[in-house]
Amino acid sequence: MRWLEVYEKLVNTDTGFELSDDEKLDATEFIADILKDMDFNVTRGRASHIATMGSPPYVALIGHLDTVFKRDEPSKRPFRMEGDVVKGPGVADMKGGIVVLLESLRRYLMERKESSLAVVLNVDEEVGSPNGRIDHYEVAKNSFFCLSFETGRKNEAVVLERKGIASLEVTVVGRSGHASLPESGANALVEAADKILKIWQLSRGDLTVTPTVFNSGFKINVIPDKANAMFDVRYKDLDQIRELRLKLEDIFHGKLVPEAKVSYSLEVKRPPMRKMEKAEEVFALAKSHLNLDIKGLSVSGGGDAAFYTEKGVPAIDGLGIVGRWIHSPDEEAYLSTFEGRVRLAMELIRILEDMK
Repeated sequence: MRWLEVYEKLVNTDTGFELSDDEKLDATEFIADILKDMDFNVTRGRASHIATMGSPPYVALIGHLDTVFKRDEPSKRPFRMEGDVVKGPGVADMKGGIVVLLESLRRYLMERKESSLAVVLNVDEEVGSPNGRIDHYEVAKNSFFCLSFETGRKNEAVVLERKGIASLEVTVVGRSGHASLPESGANALVEAADKILKIWQLSRGDLTVTPTVFNSGFKINVIPDKANAMFDVRYKDLDQIRELRLKLEDIFHGKLVPEAKVSYSLEVKRPPMRKMEKAEEVFALAKSHLNLDIKGLSVSGGGDAAFYTEKGVPAIDGLGIVGRWIHSPDEEAYLSTFEGRVRLAMELIRILEDMK
């Protein structure tokens, strides 16, 4: 396996959010073939290529093959190199991480053939892993540690803790009327604006409640009879979600526009990735063995490693190639970090296999 060739092919393979899970799994079948060539037993899950070797409990290596970009984006912005910098859709998040995962396995298995490893590469992470999470939960049952290859952080730091993700939707129904006669209607936009501001002010510390999408009205001289707002919610533990629900009830108890009808729904999308003592211990050992001075971070972005810590399986994340500007047309990754990430991943696998 020539990793740079695999990298280019993977970035140029369309796995955007508009494609179905089956389309993305079919398009990335060559990745499954690479794992088969390493003597993994590979099957197709609900939304994942799942590979196993040896007997459980496994060291699970995970990543996602999908991107946030629209269909055909790779044809518009194909993989390109500019010195140390590589660009293209998903080049950092997280196709570069997939290639680190594959190359780490290839080199490790040249040293040690008898291993107990599992690999889960899903294609629906960027839409919340609605099907991929089931694959992760199944593998987590037979795993004792998880290594996740999301984008590496600045100064080659890794991730030991992530926030959970929830979504909040607020719906207001009022009554339309002529805008020159405000008393003739019940302004849903005004009521929604009042609620949005009060909800936004609930953000404190590790809890963030951020309004992101708003729709209301259709004509400048008509009082809007409907309004809808959506919020991105990030949280550290479920106690914060319970507290948020109580505060929302207080906010929705009163109304600025008496005739308006207001409702909301709060849905937990992804659990937090908990920092666990075993993960800190393993990370410290790897740093010591490799004489590295890198940090283990707590970050706000969610990830699939959370499905493992939810089940009590320790996890280390952010093991992929280092990059920045993810989820944007300017996304880039740095080739000079590739070898260091492979060395770190291999050392983590060694430590974990020796612990069993």
